[in-house]
Amino acid sequence: MSVLPSQKLTIGELFVSMAVGLILYLLPNDIRNQTTEVWLSESMVFLAAFIITGVFLFIIKRYEAVGAALLTNALITAGSFGFGIINGILTKGEGFWPSFSEYQLISMLILWVVPFLFVVLLRLTAKDQKDTNDTRRSFCRFLSLSLRAMMILYIMVVVFVQILPHMPSTSVQRSIYYVPFTRIQECLDNAAEWGTLYLCWNGLLLMPLSFSLLILNPKIRWWQILFISFAAGLALEIFQFSFSTGTVYVDDILLYLAGGMIGVFIKRLIDYIRSFITVGQDRTMLSLDFTPVGGLDENDENDDDEEEMEQEENLSSDLRESLPLGSEADDALDDTIDNPVTLPTHTDTLSS
Repeated sequence: MSVLPSQKLTIGELFVSMAVGLILYLLPNDIRNQTTEVWLSESMVFLAAFIITGVFLFIIKRYEAVGAALLTNALITAGSFGFGIINGILTKGEGFWPSFSEYQLISMLILWVVPFLFVVLLRLTAKDQKDTNDTRRSFCRFLSLSLRAMMILYIMVVVFVQILPHMPSTSVQRSIYYVPFTRIQECLDNAAEWGTLYLCWNGLLLMPLSFSLLILNPKIRWWQILFISFAAGLALEIFQFSFSTGTVYVDDILLYLAGGMIGVFIKRLIDYIRSFITVGQDRTMLSLDFTPVGGLDENDENDDDEEEMEQEENLSSDLRESLPLGSEADDALDDTIDNPVTLPTHTDTLSS
């Protein structure tokens, strides 16, 4: 069974996607200038991102358009941040070392998570006419573009928040805490002040990494994700120890491992829900490996057959109109249509 090719974004749709990405980039600063309450600004960013994504999808009706907007937002954010670093190095003024404020971090998270979850929820509940091979291809392209956007933002946050939160210094005394659960217990005792934020930050830091790895390779095992999380967490602590940008805790590695397993759980949960909705027909929705499913595009093929029949009928009617009137001409035309003349080939001429 043939599968219709998915139509890619046109130039106009691509420019609209880029414009939406620019709007998402400007949104947090514009909202922050309108109110002094941080929580209210974050709530308005969330609501605005939700509305913009919904209206954008309703107009374009392509999953990959949202992915292109997310990638545009990530590239502009990285470009502006890099320009700020270069400007700070050249001028050596205030803000020489790059940093993220809490509002910037939360806004970046909202502007990626809200459109991503919006599209995933739509795809999660797609059935019957809304679940075609064309929409599945479109969703795969969306995953590819949105994961690239997430990796750009993720690397920026990990480098300038976790590894290098301030300028490296070799004069600061290094310290390592080997006793497990010491830092975790300290965070639980001070949960009302900073403990909860610390646990959530370190516990979710490697969740995007494991989530992305499972999308890129759905066949990867959970113990492999656990090993990768351990290696990545160990590398982060080594960088912090080398640059003296933070105290090294064994508990941080345990929290990194927990974050990696949370990413595995979320990905498996989404796939399980999709498999339950489709009665086992679509078990790996979050995957870049597109496999055409037979029977989804039968309506499209029937439409193509009807169009071919209409074209043949129109051709026959045009031939009838071009010939002179008369029963003999009509009979000759019918014989020509029913019994087309076969011209002799070069081989036939040689044999004769």
